Amino acid sequence: MRKGKTVFLKVPKIQKDLVSVTVFGPGFGESIVIYIPYLGWGIIDSCLYKVKGNTINPALEYLKSENVTHLSFLIITHPHRDHFQGLNLIIDHFLGQIDRICYYSGDGIREYRIFLAKKHILREPGLVELANIFKKFAQAKKAGAHIVNISERTEIVRRDKYEHQEVEIIALSPSEDSVKRYVQLLHEAISLQGRDFLSEINDREHNLLSSAILCKIGDLSLIFGSDLEIGDNKYMGWKGVMRNPDSPDLAAHFVKVPHHGSENAFYEPVWKEFSKNNSPISVITPYDRAFDPLPRIKIIRKIANFSNTIAITAKTKTVSPNKIYDGKIVKNLHGVKSWRYLVKPDQIGCVKLSLSPCNGDISNIDLIKPAYIWSQ
Repeated sequence: MRKGKTVFLKVPKIQKDLVSVTVFGPGFGESIVIYIPYLGWGIIDSCLYKVKGNTINPALEYLKSENVTHLSFLIITHPHRDHFQGLNLIIDHFLGQIDRICYYSGDGIREYRIFLAKKHILREPGLVELANIFKKFAQAKKAGAHIVNISERTEIVRRDKYEHQEVEIIALSPSEDSVKRYVQLLHEAISLQGRDFLSEINDREHNLLSSAILCKIGDLSLIFGSDLEIGDNKYMGWKGVMRNPDSPDLAAHFVKVPHHGSENAFYEPVWKEFSKNNSPISVITPYDRAFDPLPRIKIIRKIANFSNTIAITAKTKTVSPNKIYDGKIVKNLHGVKSWRYLVKPDQIGCVKLSLSPCNGDISNIDLIKPAYIWSQ
């Protein structure tokens, strides 16, 4: 990070007796910071964002602003770059002060490390960074952190009383079938015949390992959907979550919408479960690296059938080519006039919720622009 003044829009301070959920999602990347009274602070995933030449880790900068010195948990939900960038910076800052580090699916991790090693030779961005993060895990373990592999029904924080409230954090996914499918893809990708690769793994397939998280604090219920998709069969994805006979009650006060509000992650039966007791607040983190950025209005409207309040952490703004290129170029190049160019916001937004652990009531919703509430 460059020296000098950090470019960061300050998030309002927490209230010590309320649960706080702060969601960052600048367009590429997602990170969630959670405060639970008497348990402390936790982070789900990490992201980086450039603002006026400064690379910012929003979760880390926010925790610094709250003078946080200790993490109860740190979770990486799956191996997608927009969910793990900058995690090494968080581990370095809190080294020796992290109770537990939890990461996706212990099954198949050896095979994935082999895959990472081969990719490391090819110097692919992202995978080299993830390999370095695994080295940081080892350092954190030596410094006292407990390392936990996540699969369905994994206890991240075992149910226990903290002062007068009961707290439990468990993983809803990935299922055994999802892990088996992922390992199968790894075996297909890694050649046993002297060649580097037989095939590449489609980037979307890493969502097979996505760890959706359920957090219960007193009477408050929070769902963090990661990038979990519907599922290719009844044993995978959200289908697998609902089919699991040991699946907990999924009625929620808050839902971090899975996979940036994509169509392949919207599963109506699970939204009926989320909303069966009340209309949860939903937060969507956009994804602007696609030809047609996420979220799309069609899915937002579907979510609105189950959630009265939908907050989105950043706005996708486009401008005409005349704003980017010289007018003569635009005039002489066929088809350019119909193009639209994505403009990144010059500040990091977030959605911060303050909720009562007693009854799930929302004390406050803070929107740091460009975050906004969606309206019809």
